Amino acid sequence: MPLQWFPGHMTKAVRQIKENLSRADIVIEVLDARIPLSSRNPMIDDIVGKMPRLIVLNKADLADPNVLAQWEKALVGDNPNVQVVQISAKTGKNLPQLIEKAKYLCRNASWAGRRAVRAMVLGVPNVGKSAIINYLSGRRSRNVENRPGVTRGVSQSIKISASLKVIDTPGILWHKFEDQAVGEKLAVLGSINDEILFREDIAVKGLEYFYHYYPKKLQERFNLAPEEISDGDLYKMLETIGRKRGCLVSGGTVDTEKAARIILTEVRDGRICRFCLERP
Repeated sequence: MPLQWFPGHMTKAVRQIKENLSRADIVIEVLDARIPLSSRNPMIDDIVGKMPRLIVLNKADLADPNVLAQWEKALVGDNPNVQVVQISAKTGKNLPQLIEKAKYLCRNASWAGRRAVRAMVLGVPNVGKSAIINYLSGRRSRNVENRPGVTRGVSQSIKISASLKVIDTPGILWHKFEDQAVGEKLAVLGSINDEILFREDIAVKGLEYFYHYYPKKLQERFNLAPEEISDGDLYKMLETIGRKRGCLVSGGTVDTEKAARIILTEVRDGRICRFCLERP
């Protein structure tokens, strides 16, 4: 899979973020709760340095709660300038905590209590940055889609409450994935545009992760017999699922791209189970 993807608008976005960072008191880093490590852009560390950081594990309603609890502890560590909150922009779960933790990070600032906290929201594409802002601000009509690359510029300050204002930014990926598995996980969950990748490869990689971590759930969701679920020939499993879901063309051949679309949709929408594709 050609997993090195850095469109021109992302180069522009990085420059805009650096130019506007001085407008913020803290950074809100939004991660995908299902892949907290792989959805952390290492460029953000270089950009923001030691600024106070609120790590938001979004889509927590789709993640494995037991694994997510481990990630929350691991991400906080012993750093007093880091807070973590698990939320769901879709359901509104724990979103008020985001505001309170943003205030807590600025509790010792000379201006604390006299003006709103100003936060810049950062993250890779499709982790839900704009959805979070929309839910908190009540601007449900703002442009949000379940695909990467919708937000294209750094926003003006958006008032969330009397105590918090935020600056939205485009999702940015990094130039090169040193660990190929990082790019694969991002692709499986839709943070890299499917149009530039080979969907069958992405779907097979998704099947591999679920076979490793949640084999029974995978078997149940796609009605697979024990002999049909195996890591020995994952393309065959893709074809089997396609056949069971009626993805057939003339002559009884399986339309593997259609089957891949089905698999990826069900993975991303959480229809198989609540899951995490990596452990701390």
